[in-house]
Amino acid sequence: MNNKTQLIILFTVLTAVAISALSYFSNSENEVDVSVEEVQTETVKPLESTSTTQLIEKFPFPDESLQDFINQIYTKNITNCKTKIEFTYSEPECLKDTYEANLLIIKEKNTYEELAQEANSFLVQNTKDLSQNNINKLLEIIKYKEIIENLEQETRLISALYEERFESSIKRTAIFANSDELLQAQVISYNFLKSGCINRGLVSSEDAWLYPEEIQVRDESLINFALKIEPSIPIGPDCMGKLITSILNDPRGWKNITEKEFLLVSEEDADFTFIFSSPDKTDELCAPLETNGIYSCRNEEEIIINYFRWENGAIDFGNDMKTYRLYLINHETGHILGWGHTGCPKDGALAPVMMQQSKTTDGCTPYGWPLYEIIDMKYGFDTFVSLEED
Repeated sequence: MNNKTQLIILFTVLTAVAISALSYFSNSENEVDVSVEEVQTETVKPLESTSTTQLIEKFPFPDESLQDFINQIYTKNITNCKTKIEFTYSEPECLKDTYEANLLIIKEKNTYEELAQEANSFLVQNTKDLSQNNINKLLEIIKYKEIIENLEQETRLISALYEERFESSIKRTAIFANSDELLQAQVISYNFLKSGCINRGLVSSEDAWLYPEEIQVRDESLINFALKIEPSIPIGPDCMGKLITSILNDPRGWKNITEKEFLLVSEEDADFTFIFSSPDKTDELCAPLETNGIYSCRNEEEIIINYFRWENGAIDFGNDMKTYRLYLINHETGHILGWGHTGCPKDGALAPVMMQQSKTTDGCTPYGWPLYEIIDMKYGFDTFVSLEED
């Protein structure tokens, strides 16, 4: 066999081998593709199918979710919670409304708890046959039990809080201070209490209201307040803005209770607004509250300070304008934060800031800081009872 013949035979054999190999690998790839496709078909469950839809329809979903029911009850029955600021101690009317609304929801407790139990059993029995979407629907129903339990706990707390704050006949402990401590209480970081930011040399303005120029951008993590002053009043807006800020952010003040600082912002960005106005304007802004030209007030989210009071003080304070002005700012802010009026615990003791000291201190010593309220909030009512018994 010559060389040419041998080369032809070798070429033929190699070609046959190559064709066989190509065929083998092609068949192998087809087999792999088919197997992967089959696995995917078996393991990936469609979001919805006729069978899962028919299965989930067997569960008695409520026409109205528990959260929708709660929202409906709250919208219809809670009318006295108007402040924008979150606080622990609320006005009695707000507590009463919330308590009664919660009771209406809890009346349906058995219905929603039984539904939660049914959802749990249904899910355990049918998990492998349900789509993820339907599983999520059932999990929402199962949460109903936890929501009802939290609501019951909140209702018990509200009941205890209402009784403690507004129905208890037990007097709080009296707190006393010496003359040096009273003088120290008048010292703040922005030392304009004595003048009250009154500047009779201010140029009159034709604007409806005067606003401070030095304001900040609203901060959701803080309590934001605004300030405006009637142009007929000789008070500098920027001076007053700094004065109020220094009072509210003093560690002896409401900052100690809210655990948030107060920030001076524009009126449209504020949680509440201080308004300094003439006696006539005060009566107008405070209506239907009766201020009779001599008192200040808190009306909704507005604190209206009567300039007559700011300039002249009150009888029981004598010439102590520093303490009176501290009291006036802190008292009305206390109302914004949800605190109601209280009385003198004992003759000679410091007057609580939520006492109506502009009318009388009833034997107490005039005082401008929320000392009783801080102790009440930080240490609880039982502290007062035990100290009183000692």
